[in-house]
Amino acid sequence: MRRPTRYPRRSVRTTLALVGMFLLPGLTSCSSSQPTAQAPDRSAAPAPPTTVTRTMPPDISAVLLPSTGPQTRWTQGLDAFGTLVGKAATRSCARSRGVAMPQMMPGMFFRIMDVPDLPFIRRHGFIGGFAPGESSVAASAAAPASPSPAQQQCTQKGMKVGRELKDVYVPLQSQWWTRTASLRHDPRVEAAYRHFGECLSDHGVQAKNENGLFALADQRMQAGDTAGAQNLGDVYATCMTPVEAVREPLRKKLNNQFRTAHASELKRLNTTLPAKIHELEKRYGIQISFPAP
Repeated sequence: MRRPTRYPRRSVRTTLALVGMFLLPGLTSCSSSQPTAQAPDRSAAPAPPTTVTRTMPPDISAVLLPSTGPQTRWTQGLDAFGTLVGKAATRSCARSRGVAMPQMMPGMFFRIMDVPDLPFIRRHGFIGGFAPGESSVAASAAAPASPSPAQQQCTQKGMKVGRELKDVYVPLQSQWWTRTASLRHDPRVEAAYRHFGECLSDHGVQAKNENGLFALADQRMQAGDTAGAQNLGDVYATCMTPVEAVREPLRKKLNNQFRTAHASELKRLNTTLPAKIHELEKRYGIQISFPAP
């Protein structure tokens, strides 16, 4: 399962969202630009509606610097909001120019696999889910195969608005992803990971590691086998639990150190980021939302 390219420079951030049946052949993430939407695979079952909450935590640190799986739901909502306001800006531009809306990726909640939300994955599988009002229909709306110059300009305008939000918080957050990814090389985490493949085999899963399991889950979703993919999510949560038992305390310790080292930046972001979110909500009539348990 390939990792979708994300903005900006997130080669250290591993995301998984099994939406290949809608948009992409598969996903697991990294790096520097938005994923390109492709025609949806109509043979696969649709994703169930995503239950969301609209309330942001009072401390923005939980949104930007998640150290536990459940905290990543805040992060996913923030990222999806950036996609949604970018789409809204693109749509407004296209309407004003009298052209069709360019084909774009729907706003989605992407799993963050360096900080896995095991309870959520066990309950819902790997599907990240669509943000409110979004669906695979958004990726399959009629649009020319080659966008016109006006559509390209509108797409660029939308991307600029998305960056307008991301530029507020990504410089600091990307440093946190670097720290979380570094734990994969901690000897204690590496030792815990050595049993992961064995655990998969014990549960009848023919995969040696995470990427192998993600590829298998993607294949099942492409084939419309949502029950099989859901079972893989349950196995993944089971086999990853011993790894997280070692890694989560280390992440929390790193998190405390990171917050202390960047206390002044976080204090500033605790004011500037909510203000920017509220300004964009008002400008485009979109309310931020976060996946609920």
